[in-house]
Amino acid sequence: QAFSGFQKGMSEVFTLMPTASQSAFDAMNTDVKDFSMEFGVLPDKVIPGLYNALSSGVPADNVFSFLEIAQKAATAGVTDLSVTVDGLTSVVNAYGSETITAAQASDTMFAAVVFGKTTFEELSSTLYNVNPIAASLGVSFGDVTSAIAAMTAQGVPTAQTTTQLRQMMVELGDNTTAVGKQFKMLSGVGFKEFITSGGDV
Repeated sequence: QAFSGFQKGMSEVFTLMPTASQSAFDAMNTDVKDFSMEFGVLPDKVIPGLYNALSSGVPADNVFSFLEIAQKAATAGVTDLSVTVDGLTSVVNAYGSETITAAQASDTMFAAVVFGKTTFEELSSTLYNVNPIAASLGVSFGDVTSAIAAMTAQGVPTAQTTTQLRQMMVELGDNTTAVGKQFKMLSGVGFKEFITSGGDV
């Protein structure tokens, strides 16, 4: 039954790689087993993470390096591989791999866990609230997680924190809102220009 489940899961993974050869299929099967042995994670936990990583745009030739980072984050954050894969791919996709690596995203998220009252799982499931607007305005991911750490440490739940941060950035980034106008009057430039010139949240 376990073997059948493994083969079914890997077949689903390879639907994401329609041009891959049989040798690539065999190599990835081996890589999953090796990864499971090295990190003490059953294949039925690795395969969903692998599928999610590939479907989120992680290149096949780099996917196990990514999974290693995600698994270490899962261990440190006391959560599952699929949770950290979801969180890290969301961050990297929002900011772009040329701006932030999976390792940097993982370290930054873990710092928010350490200094705030949040978890890796809560971050992974709520960062979608704020990351797109933050990235579009040039706000660093470190600024986002620092704000989350500060706010959750004062008792604001993670979901509400990311929602409030998003709304703050939406208003600051729009020079026609009362908040945007006030910021521009005080700083002399719009919020996006302020961030671009080296300012921070």
